[in-house]
Amino acid sequence: MSEFTDDPDEEVLVSDDSGENGNEEDESRQQPIASELLQLTNDFAAFSADCAFFCDAFAAIAEEQEDMNDYTSYGARRNCNRLKEQVINLDCRIHELQRRMREQSCSEHED
Repeated sequence: MSEFTDDPDEEVLVSDDSGENGNEEDESRQQPIASELLQLTNDFAAFSADCAFFCDAFAAIAEEQEDMNDYTSYGARRNCNRLKEQVINLDCRIHELQRRMREQSCSEHED
């Protein structure tokens, strides 16, 4: 496991035979997932900032190199921009997943 995700074998769920705690068990599982998603979002935000800085710095250095031709520096800039776009798209997907989890959680509490 990575440093950001828990080992699933560490968590032991004790079930109640009465069947009354079904919603409590769902909520207890929902909270760690929501918490883990929040941690993932925070970690990804830090990664995104580092990635953007690295891409901009690398592209600027590539453009300033005298022994590097225009095509190479253009390719470096283009790949850096593409990588930054992918990071932005992944960030949007994470936020959409968070929104869906909140909506699902709200709809379950209304029922």
